[in-house]
Amino acid sequence: MGTVFSFDVRGGEPAAVRAALDEAVAGLHRVDEVFSTYRDGSQISRLARGELTVAACAPEVAEVLELAAEAERVSDGWFSTRYRGRLDPTGIVKGWAVERAARGIAAACGASGVSVNGGGDVQL
Repeated sequence: MGTVFSFDVRGGEPAAVRAALDEAVAGLHRVDEVFSTYRDGSQISRLARGELTVAACAPEVAEVLELAAEAERVSDGWFSTRYRGRLDPTGIVKGWAVERAARGIAAACGASGVSVNGGGDVQL
């Protein structure tokens, strides 16, 4: 996603925390592979070119596009997934990914506190 992610995990058994962090990092890499607008082969790039349908993409694509549509609706169009006429959901993907990583870590290792910071998008 073109940025640095940092994690702070409080509590939990160290081996479980390490496993949860490894899974979170792997998940963030998968998100980048699916949603990168810089990778010609990513699902979001292929969707933008009409090579895929939303139904043919990973289920997360539909989830993010639904969140983006809601953000566009409640902002009266100030938020958009279009950039220069092309599909670009990056304005919502990073925050969604940060929240997903934090929740996954907390659930997997029973931590008492989790902080994930992805380039300024923070979830506690």
